[in-house]
Amino acid sequence: MIDLKNISTFFVSQVSGNDLFSGTSPKEDKKGNGPYKTVERAVEVIKGYRQIGYDRPITISFVDDYFLSCPIDLSGLYGVTLSSYGQRKRIVGGVCLSNWKKSEFNGKPCLCAYVPENISIAFTDLYVNGERAKVTRFPKGGTLRIADAENCLKGKHVSSEHIKCSSKWFLVDPDDLSGIDNVEDAIINYNHFWVDEHSPIESYDKNNGKLVMKYTSRFAISSSYDENPNAAPQYYLSHIPNCFEEKGQWYLDRKTRTVYYIPTSDDISHENIEAVAPISDRLFVISGEDIFVRDLELTCTKSEYVSTVKYHYTDKTPDSEMFASDIQSACYAPGAILFKNAKRCGIYNCDIHGAGVYGIEILCGCDNIRIENNRIYDLSAGGIRICGGDAEELVKDKTLAVSNCIIRNNRIYECDKRYLAGCGILIMHANNCEISENEIYDLEYSGISVGWIWGYSESTTYGCIIKKNHIYNIGKGNLSDLGAIYLLGKQRGTVVSENRIHDVKCFSYGAWGIYLDEGSSYVSVERNVVYRTGRECFHLHYGSHNTVRGNLLFGGDTSCIRVSKEEDHDQILFEENVFITDNSPIYGVIKSPQRLLARRNTLWSTENKPPILWINKDGNKYDLERWQKHFGNDWESVIADPKIDIPLT
Repeated sequence: MIDLKNISTFFVSQVSGNDLFSGTSPKEDKKGNGPYKTVERAVEVIKGYRQIGYDRPITISFVDDYFLSCPIDLSGLYGVTLSSYGQRKRIVGGVCLSNWKKSEFNGKPCLCAYVPENISIAFTDLYVNGERAKVTRFPKGGTLRIADAENCLKGKHVSSEHIKCSSKWFLVDPDDLSGIDNVEDAIINYNHFWVDEHSPIESYDKNNGKLVMKYTSRFAISSSYDENPNAAPQYYLSHIPNCFEEKGQWYLDRKTRTVYYIPTSDDISHENIEAVAPISDRLFVISGEDIFVRDLELTCTKSEYVSTVKYHYTDKTPDSEMFASDIQSACYAPGAILFKNAKRCGIYNCDIHGAGVYGIEILCGCDNIRIENNRIYDLSAGGIRICGGDAEELVKDKTLAVSNCIIRNNRIYECDKRYLAGCGILIMHANNCEISENEIYDLEYSGISVGWIWGYSESTTYGCIIKKNHIYNIGKGNLSDLGAIYLLGKQRGTVVSENRIHDVKCFSYGAWGIYLDEGSSYVSVERNVVYRTGRECFHLHYGSHNTVRGNLLFGGDTSCIRVSKEEDHDQILFEENVFITDNSPIYGVIKSPQRLLARRNTLWSTENKPPILWINKDGNKYDLERWQKHFGNDWESVIADPKIDIPLT
């Protein structure tokens, strides 16, 4: 007999379940016992049990794959675990498109299916047999140049004063788009500075090449940013019917509500294709205590978003003003799994892929959220986003703060399928968090980003531990101003230690290993190994009272260290590090090194020459003796071969 005392698991099956069953068995037994059909029914029953004081931990176990049209809302629950029954099951935020048939489109043999009227045609991704289908693109390789733009700063260097001069339209060369169909139904994509921007096209004039975007550009358009004409934005279009030609590509003709797809192999036919259109914004909304997600495959949510935050949470714009990107790091983009006002919750041993825009989002009021032992990959922008609100809001309401989160032993990779500026892990306005033992790789932008205050204002991000992570293949040459580990603002108690960082690239400037940006202060950087970076291994823009101790930095043909802005206070101490270059100066871009502190470092050049420590603006070189004599730095430092036994080059 079933009663409250012997129930700890409820089963759910969309295939064989019924919400009139007891939910206490994975299979129907003809006695009224069997799985529920919906998670909503299981949640309803559990809430009822909690109201009568039944507080034992309960598991919701999925008997088969579960498809969503809207998120599973776990608000108000406590003591609940969601997991698979038997082999790992999928939670899918989309619907399967059926009735596929053989067809032809753009002269290519393919499969096609009609999108029923009850399914929105707003989806911009398609997943076929568990894989993300390719979006058509023009041009197929490379980009096209923007001729002019609204508020264009053509011929001017973009400074901080006018970087926010946005554009609503571009002028393009009409010949570039000659013969291209349905331009008005395409998306324009362009990169500049440290962001990538994306917007549906509102209108296009084939005669003069004026292309009006639905969303305004976040930053100014200039042909001479960084005094480099090649750094000016260039664009490409996606969702173009004329480019439907490769295996694995798909195209949605919105006028006829028809999806076309070219199979990747002969094994995929109209009879065995599983094609999922993402229609749910999220998979889970978790707001409660002791709620855990374990051993599930979490996939397929909407991957598009538009930025409606002007610069920070406290200055949101009217709905009529929408931007084609966030100010940095896709920082206000949503996550497929949302934690808000949650305590002691976590995600363990899951595969999170094919979702967007971030995989996991941890927002205001969360404490002790653990994300451990997961694979997080093939996402639209980034892996994990933590944000405790805005600094001004947190001053008024301390309960908004996010604290004590642990992100440990996850593999986070290829999280840049649509929005390049997303981070592997992004932490804003959160304290006492630990990011440890993760493998983060193959991203377009920064691997780990912590902090969200530019300059010396008080920060609510502090006490974070970033240790023993392996971060590599960061930046793919499309964005600038990035780092494998990127910090901002005052961060008392924050420690960056024992990380291994290598292979960092950028487009125009800024491919740094460890990057302490504006106002970074009170940070300890210890025992890290950094090599094969496009620019310096370590960069301090400006900051106060930072310590860099016991690290191995191999600059190769760049300097090991860059300090960009000097101030009249103690900025940084370099102590007991190993600095190696290929005869480049150890210290770079320092106008006057009096404020730099350094001692007991080991210095070496692989060219078997005495290392150069600094070159001033007049080209005068400083060896160790001259460096010590003029600036009093690197006392007790030595020139010695450290005999490093790792492949630094």
